[in-house]
Amino acid sequence: MPLMACFVGGGLWIRAGFDSARFDSAEGFDSAEWDFESGEGVIDTERVEVDFGSAVGTVPRLADGVELIGEYQGSGFQEPRFIVRRADGQVIQLPRLLYLLAASMDGQRDQAQVAGVLSAEFGKVVQAEQVAFLVDNRLRPAGIIAADPGAGGDPDSGSAGAAPKMAVKSDPLLALKFRVGVVPERTVWRIAGFFGPMFWPPVILATLASFIGLDVLIIAQGGLGRIVPSAIALIYQPALTLLVLGLILASAAFHECGHVTACRYGGARPGVMGFGLYLVWPALYSTVTDSYRLGRAGRLRTDLGGVYFNAVFIAGMSVAYLYTGAPWLLVAIVALHVETATQFLPMIRLDGYYILSDLIGVPDLFSRMGPVLASVIPGRPTHPRVQELKPWVRRMITLWVLIVVPYLGYWLIGFLIVIPKVLPVVWHRLVFLIHAVGEEASASHGAEVALGVVQIVLLLLPWVGSALMLGMMARRPVRWLRRRMMPAAVRAGGL
Repeated sequence: MPLMACFVGGGLWIRAGFDSARFDSAEGFDSAEWDFESGEGVIDTERVEVDFGSAVGTVPRLADGVELIGEYQGSGFQEPRFIVRRADGQVIQLPRLLYLLAASMDGQRDQAQVAGVLSAEFGKVVQAEQVAFLVDNRLRPAGIIAADPGAGGDPDSGSAGAAPKMAVKSDPLLALKFRVGVVPERTVWRIAGFFGPMFWPPVILATLASFIGLDVLIIAQGGLGRIVPSAIALIYQPALTLLVLGLILASAAFHECGHVTACRYGGARPGVMGFGLYLVWPALYSTVTDSYRLGRAGRLRTDLGGVYFNAVFIAGMSVAYLYTGAPWLLVAIVALHVETATQFLPMIRLDGYYILSDLIGVPDLFSRMGPVLASVIPGRPTHPRVQELKPWVRRMITLWVLIVVPYLGYWLIGFLIVIPKVLPVVWHRLVFLIHAVGEEASASHGAEVALGVVQIVLLLLPWVGSALMLGMMARRPVRWLRRRMMPAAVRAGGL
């Protein structure tokens, strides 16, 4: 799966891997897919091709740290898919032939011997030349096979078992790319172990029953009618506003603990946790790429672990509210209910995206958008990347694409229309806040100063994120133009 990430106030996780990657949150896929250089997309070796000349006679071996995991469980593909994990955490999707080929390499057999073993396993005759081609044009570009100087590798690439420098990395759409790790993997492992009992079935049932019961009790005591007055009261109490923001941030961190705990509970190993910018908002994330090795139930547990921990956090706050009657607690409870509900939206890489991905068994749904759109054009044949899916999965992804494309288009067009009108307002508000913070600092009003600084940061971050996102979006067209212009420049130089 992926990075799972969570908006500050929400949650993202990363599945860095399937190439495919997962980091939960979105959280993660993903993948997250969902380490960001490993991306939340899926590396499909059938779409990777680099011609090395396919030299026969060498002794291929797996790159150091490569793990052959096995068949991808709960797959939405018509033919079985197999997954491999590189040392950098990137998870790679392979068809059966390439997986058997990788499994046939023990570092002792040459390509002719590998061809004999592969023929017996695959059930069809495979020649040594075909093995050489598959190694050089499918497995080595994906970083599964160690660099081979004699077959066109880089002699400076390091040890004999190192992956080649040109190993493919996924570049998934709308992934959490601007991030920094904060909590190391070893500490994350301990956190996941500490909260592991939270996923014992009796504990889950008791927790969810308490969550629902406390909500009903708050509503029965007239909580709905107190929401608006409580929110208005916060305007005149900056210290309490900071406290509400702090609780939302703590909930987001606890959300990520839910993803990594579910990942470990299922038998996979979570990675680092940290924070970054997702689209235009600050976000926390956790890396749960290794959950791709789990079955469908294990992956869904990882997907839902964040919102489950949200429910735990909200239940604790509800107990505190019922005991104290503090209005600011009611505001925080409502805000976290809204944030938890938004996690189920599948349009961007939040928990809902990964839930849908794992339900239908297809990682990195965004990579299917182009093929699906091409296939729905009247008179056009069905794209091979759509044909390879099971019929019911094909229908589900087509429906998802037909919802997501207008949704993203609406927000993109609206964003471009609003920018010229909003920027002057943002600038004036920024100047006002800076002036106000200076005055409050002179008067030694600590709470007001802290709240003003938070407002300034929250005001600036979306614009910083927007600039980064636009720059990221411009890279692909620029690369395309360079590739188009380079042959023309070479031809002109030849003339």
